[in-house]
Amino acid sequence: MKQITSGEAARQLGVSTSLIRKLELTGVTPPARRLSRFRVYTPVEVEFLRHLLAQRKANRRARTTQPLSEAA
Repeated sequence: MKQITSGEAARQLGVSTSLIRKLELTGVTPPARRLSRFRVYTPVEVEFLRHLLAQRKANRRARTTQPLSEAA
């Protein structure tokens, strides 16, 4: 299976490599495999990240559009 570096994954997802590392370090995503000193991901893992990031974005939108009376 093709392996994708964290830089390429970040470009595909439109996020920074530091966000991908943060998700890994906080346990949100499983640790990436290493190819030499580079983190690598499979296309399936990149797709998982894509869905995870979309869900996070939707949750942020829902919180910001919530009426103030419901926010408290």
